[in-house]
Parts: sequence; structure tokens; C-alpha cells
Amino acid sequence: MLTFEGQKIQGSQSIVAKLISLPFQRCQHSITTVDCQPSGAGGMLVFVSGFDS
Repeated sequence: MLTFEGQKIQGSQSIVAKLISLPFQRCQHSITTVDCQPSGAGGMLVFVSGFDS
């Protein structure tokens, strides 16, 4: 799931479509924090925050 400006987008195809629709030609990512914790059924929840420019 991707949360972008309050909009929740789920599924890899929907996330790619959202990123492609953004109005810029280049994007640089600046990661400020990464938090991980275990989730049910052996999975892992990863939360990454930062800035795109």
C-alpha cells in the first residue's frame, strides 16, 4: 500500500500508475526514517518516510 497525500493506493499496478501520473520528469528520493516490525503470518511491516523532489 502507498499512502500519498492522504490517498491510499493498494496493489503494485495501482502504485506504479499513481507514480507515473505525477507531474514531474525526474524524482530524487531522500529517506529520513525506516521502521520495521513483525506482522502476522511471518510477514514484516516496513514504514519509510522522507521526501521526493
